[in-house]
Amino acid sequence: MKRGLVVSSALLTFGLFVPTTDYVREVQAEAPQKTAGEESEKPLIYQVNEHSYELFDEVLPAKTDQYIHRSAASAELLNDFIVKQAIKQSKLKFGTVITEKINSSFEEEIIPNLDKVLRETTQTLSDKDWEKVKISSIPSAGLGEKILHLYNDETGEDIFRFHVRRDQPPKQGYTFNFHYHTYLDQHEKHHELGSIPWGKDMPPRWNYVDRV
Repeated sequence: MKRGLVVSSALLTFGLFVPTTDYVREVQAEAPQKTAGEESEKPLIYQVNEHSYELFDEVLPAKTDQYIHRSAASAELLNDFIVKQAIKQSKLKFGTVITEKINSSFEEEIIPNLDKVLRETTQTLSDKDWEKVKISSIPSAGLGEKILHLYNDETGEDIFRFHVRRDQPPKQGYTFNFHYHTYLDQHEKHHELGSIPWGKDMPPRWNYVDRV
């Protein structure tokens, strides 16, 4: 049983397996139960050294000296919260006119892609890193691209940037291009999430509620 838990912890920590809530509950149910007065259950994932366990060479594709300490269940909840904030701030940025026209496409096409890449980015964060993560609260107005940023409150450095750009391809009308930037490549690349067409008429500026 001990070896089985070691393998599970290694796989979870290395990011090769993303556990569902039911899976986490099943593993917790198999663990020895603590009696009243004892310390609460610790996270399923621990920072360990590869030389501490002989099974590491069997379950990991490459050698590494250290593994991050990360609570998978907590990270899942935090990512869910960030996605909800992204939806809320997007609609605040769009204003009522744009929201009414593109909301369906936005939630069906853009949000699933955002959810996926956000989790891929934040899986590199340890529990200590998560304690420093903050979410911007005000999207840019006018013609600015910013919808939402995740940043390190201690250093001020951005972790993840969710943006939208207004494009006007020749003879195709206006489109809203949704994309993101990540600290994993020092925010150098422009990563596409998808585009939503608007039409030939110029769309309202961001945060304009009543202008048609």
